Amino acid sequence: MANNNSLSLAETHSTKQVFLSYSRTDREACNTLRSLLEQAGLETFQDEDNIRIGDQWLTHLEETLQECSAFILLIGRDGVQRWVGAEVQVALIRHFSPHDDALRLPIFPILLDTAQPELLPPFLALFQIDQWSPEKPLSEKLIEAIKARAMRFDDRQLFEGCPFLGLSAFDRKDAKLFFGRRKETLEALAALGNQQHANPDNPYQTGGSAYTRWLQIEGNSGSGKSSLVNAGMLPMIERGALWSCTGIEHWRILGPMMPGQDPLTKLAETLELGLIEDPAKRDIDTRHDQLAAKKSALASTIKNFKQEQTAFLLIVDQFEELFTFASIAARNQFDALLAYALQDPECPLFLISTVRLDFLERFEYLPHLKEIYNSHCKRYFLPLISEQGLREIIELPARMAGLDISEVKTAILEDTKDEVGALPLVGNSLFLLWQHRQNNKLSGEFYHQQSGIAGMLSKQADKLLQRIDGNTKRKGQGKQAALELLLRLTRINDEGRHTRQRITREEAVAVAGIGDDELGEQVVRMLSGERTVNSLSAGHSSVLRLITVQEEQEQQHVDLIHETLIRARTKDKKTGKLIGYWPTLYDYIEKNRYRDVYRQQLRLESTQWQQSKGLGRLWNLKYLGLSKYRALRIPKNTTENRFITWSQQVRRGLILLLAGITVFAGEAFYWTRHHELPLDMMWTLQRYRLGYAPLPGLVQISAGSFNMGEQEETFIETLNDEKEYFGVPSKSIQISKPFYLGKTEITYEQFDYYVWQQQRSSVKDKKSENLEYPTIAKGGRGSHPVVNVDWHQAKSYARWLGEQIGQSCRLPTEAEWEYAAQAGKNTAYPWGDDIGANNANCNDCLSQWDGDQAAPVGIFKANAYGLYDMSGNVWEWTCSNWREQFDGSEQQCSDGPTDIQDIIQPRVLRGGSWGDHPDYLRVSSRNFSLPGNRTNVIGFRVLCSPL
Repeated sequence: MANNNSLSLAETHSTKQVFLSYSRTDREACNTLRSLLEQAGLETFQDEDNIRIGDQWLTHLEETLQECSAFILLIGRDGVQRWVGAEVQVALIRHFSPHDDALRLPIFPILLDTAQPELLPPFLALFQIDQWSPEKPLSEKLIEAIKARAMRFDDRQLFEGCPFLGLSAFDRKDAKLFFGRRKETLEALAALGNQQHANPDNPYQTGGSAYTRWLQIEGNSGSGKSSLVNAGMLPMIERGALWSCTGIEHWRILGPMMPGQDPLTKLAETLELGLIEDPAKRDIDTRHDQLAAKKSALASTIKNFKQEQTAFLLIVDQFEELFTFASIAARNQFDALLAYALQDPECPLFLISTVRLDFLERFEYLPHLKEIYNSHCKRYFLPLISEQGLREIIELPARMAGLDISEVKTAILEDTKDEVGALPLVGNSLFLLWQHRQNNKLSGEFYHQQSGIAGMLSKQADKLLQRIDGNTKRKGQGKQAALELLLRLTRINDEGRHTRQRITREEAVAVAGIGDDELGEQVVRMLSGERTVNSLSAGHSSVLRLITVQEEQEQQHVDLIHETLIRARTKDKKTGKLIGYWPTLYDYIEKNRYRDVYRQQLRLESTQWQQSKGLGRLWNLKYLGLSKYRALRIPKNTTENRFITWSQQVRRGLILLLAGITVFAGEAFYWTRHHELPLDMMWTLQRYRLGYAPLPGLVQISAGSFNMGEQEETFIETLNDEKEYFGVPSKSIQISKPFYLGKTEITYEQFDYYVWQQQRSSVKDKKSENLEYPTIAKGGRGSHPVVNVDWHQAKSYARWLGEQIGQSCRLPTEAEWEYAAQAGKNTAYPWGDDIGANNANCNDCLSQWDGDQAAPVGIFKANAYGLYDMSGNVWEWTCSNWREQFDGSEQQCSDGPTDIQDIIQPRVLRGGSWGDHPDYLRVSSRNFSLPGNRTNVIGFRVLCSPL
């Protein structure tokens, strides 16, 4: 007995007791029923003790029903609600669980005169229903059946038309025809939630392991996972089946959805359709953007529609499509959305997902869901259909439709022993047998003529191909076109475990038509079982349907009706060759198995090319391996065809370009070898040819005055441990004009460009001048300061630079150099009076290049004028002649050798080098070298001024 607020149970029972299940509003009628049963000698169970939530009432109910001999469901005007629904579910489990009919709990539905048969819960459609009014006596046949514990089924024809769906999956509308999985349906339903309502204040709380908001149905391909959810669980849930294990009375179903290529868009579409009733207010694009932006978006959306005593159930069918179709980015966001919502205690979202067993290992690719997989997910394994289940699939729909199956039932059950693909094969066989029925009898003769369940599939499929071949526009090409389409709908896997893949209807027409859309349209419609094709014969109504056409995201998609069509059934014992359920198609797939791989690759490459912009359009073309796409017969006016055409044309141009590059590369290699340069200069040469001109940056230095030389007496220790005066006493100097000074020392890259330009001009003008590239120093060329150049080469570079930039360029005088180095400060170094650490490159400056090699220019901090490496790295040529003391020559610039005396006149060096003591890095430090000297510690920078 049950009412709206409590459940009454007895502590001790007799196995002869009859359980009375009724609603509170029907209590008076139930009392009358009880009296009539007791008068007939039946003991009833109708305890009045109240057991509320938290008292393990569902466990007590299960124990009580286990001890009862029959279950009577009294249905009044309120139908089956809450407590009564929970009692019915437990009774159904007790009824369907035993394999022995004698152990099943008999169920007897009784409708009061105010009730309608439509109020019966799912799975009770076949039970004989008794109409009864409390003013009338009970039927004697009913009383006898209760005493005998006899099953009573309705002998009337309850269904018109074909009660078998063939290879098609069951949907919610097919619930009354869904048999063979009723026990599994009830078991799966019991896996959601918590029977004892651990947290009645918040039924969505998942703090304990006993409470589950995510149920995953797992099974092999062909086990019927989708049908179990759609035709088994959802109709029960819509009638309140989850109240007993969740405490939630009302449920809003979202979906079912399949992830497909864009799971975020599909989820957005599912939410909009399930949450917003007015189609004009639905905005899938905006919802998609919200889901893509935040991982909390799904939870937030659900909470915005939250209502009292209402939960939302999202159905994600074929979860494996996240791994086979979806992009990585979309898959990761979908994963984050689900995981966040399932962990949000305020979000009333539950999830049912179906997934094939062979994809379970891929959950490692879902970083968020895998973290809660063991704690939040209840996994239910759906095994292949049992013999008892197959018996129900054969017998019960036939009973509803009034069909005689006596000639085929035993044969079908015998043929399904040890058959992995039994479920779809049986469904297909029954569908075809119904189409060829004789009156209301399924023909055993026809069944044997078709070679049983496997033969029926292959023969009917071959027959369809023959019909397509003879009735399409281009005679003799229909079969080939159909096989091409079926191949395109197949994803090739190892060991014959092929899977299906959806494509758009537009693409299906193009593939089947092979350039003729009219032919493709005919093939698609005939394979999908449409009966509006003019060329079809009158017998087409009995033709097997091999593909389905479904609407998805406002676009039609084509899919195989079942994977049994493309899978291997067994192996030949002699040859070991795999044999398919439909040999014709399976052999065609095996013969062309690599074409599917090529198609997938071409589809991916052409899509990337189509989505790219600018130079990416050229980059994403394919230049090698185009020949493997020739056998694919790509239709015209498709992205794939345009991709191949562009690839071929651009490849021809690239061949010519590569030939030219080869010539240039060979010449560049010779150039590096001839000048004894490193091979990376080959690329530098091409950059020069392409217009790259590395010229030095210049810093403007204003006019002014300063004290040149040592500001105070400075001594250093000599090799003889004697102290020697260092430097020259200071002298006031006036710089009368502003000038520009090189921001850094001239680099190898800049000087190499100068040499290359000069050599090129020399060849063009037929001059005899042949400048040499300076010898490389340790550390390499590029941005390192150029060394191994003498004073004359430095002076020539400055003159050339002036010609390039339209200024007068030369080496700085000694005075100009020190003025720029001081940068307005009276300190020993540009940064202060102490050498410090890592301020420059010398023999004791604490930098990584100390005493070893020159550093790349611009590494250390610039002085106040923005000049780099004025102290350390390499000595720098000036244009001043060397004098022991300042005598005015420090402000004069030598024009070059005019006589033998000038040739041997040393030139001043400034700045110190990587191999010197820090004292030589002082801004006043001086050194000299002969103009023709070339060493690895001397470089230069240039000074320029407007003409």
